[in-house]
Amino acid sequence: MDNVELSPCRTNKHRIYSLLYRRAISWGLTVKTHRLLFFGTAALVLGLTAIIATFWVHETTGNQAHTLVLQKALQNVIPPRDTKFNLIDHTGRPVTERTFRGRFMLVYFGYTRCVDICPHDLAAVAGALDLLRDREIEIQPLFITIDPEIDTQAVLSNYVSLYHPKIIGLTGPLARVTAAAKSYGASFEKEQIPSFTGHGHSANLYLIGRDGEFLRAFRTPTTGEVIASIIKLYP
Repeated sequence: MDNVELSPCRTNKHRIYSLLYRRAISWGLTVKTHRLLFFGTAALVLGLTAIIATFWVHETTGNQAHTLVLQKALQNVIPPRDTKFNLIDHTGRPVTERTFRGRFMLVYFGYTRCVDICPHDLAAVAGALDLLRDREIEIQPLFITIDPEIDTQAVLSNYVSLYHPKIIGLTGPLARVTAAAKSYGASFEKEQIPSFTGHGHSANLYLIGRDGEFLRAFRTPTTGEVIASIIKLYP
């Protein structure tokens, strides 16, 4: 059979068809890859959302043992927080986190002129202490002021005594207070409004173990019953 030589026109057409075919295949794979990435990311986000939702539900209304299991699982992938501070208590005594070793610590950052969340959270801490008073569990609640300029030792002493005799107020230079808040993952700032002395601050209650290990943060507002039920879970 005689060899048939393709014309340049037909050769170019084949090249174009081949190029378009390869582009189509490449585009299809790219779309498929993007879809896989999209659905994979969506599944991951939904999974994390489900974990957080379950954590919140159990913390507020459910079986607290499940909360502890979830928390321990998260600790394997989340770096532990530091729990250091170097401050002065409301009697004038210098204290650090080591001062309270051997006891659970409930640490809260706030200020005495707070009119909403701080009073509620300190009342919840007081309620937890009352619920646990018949158990052999040593707990030291600490109220660290984020407004040391106003919250002097005398002011703190009067303030914490309104809620429970075991609560200790801590203050110190602003730089040390800020360092303590940063180590716990707390944040605060003074509102820049003339003639207004309010503060914006994160509202978390931190539970620290007997050996100084960061155990968990309670998202507030919470209740004394929830705090007490969580503490009972730890040996």
